[in-house]
Amino acid sequence: MRKKPPLGKRSARAPLARAYVDAVEAGRARLVADDDVFTIPARLLPAGAREGSWIELAVGIVPAPPSAAAAIRRKLAKDDPGGPIKL
Repeated sequence: MRKKPPLGKRSARAPLARAYVDAVEAGRARLVADDDVFTIPARLLPAGAREGSWIELAVGIVPAPPSAAAAIRRKLAKDDPGGPIKL
């Protein structure tokens, strides 16, 4: 088993890992990495990957995507004349 670095010493990008594509069905891909089995949406597989392929996996920390809620609030605020609500 690989030794894990202390939490404070980890980089923002994890090391590459290899996974075996065990099955692809109903839009899901079942991957096997070491003793772990998990599924991901098949659309996330690299082009050309299919059952029996080996793929490399990498994950990293990225900023959050812009929120649709924030855009809606900005639009509503722009169109709001302010003042009391008239019923």
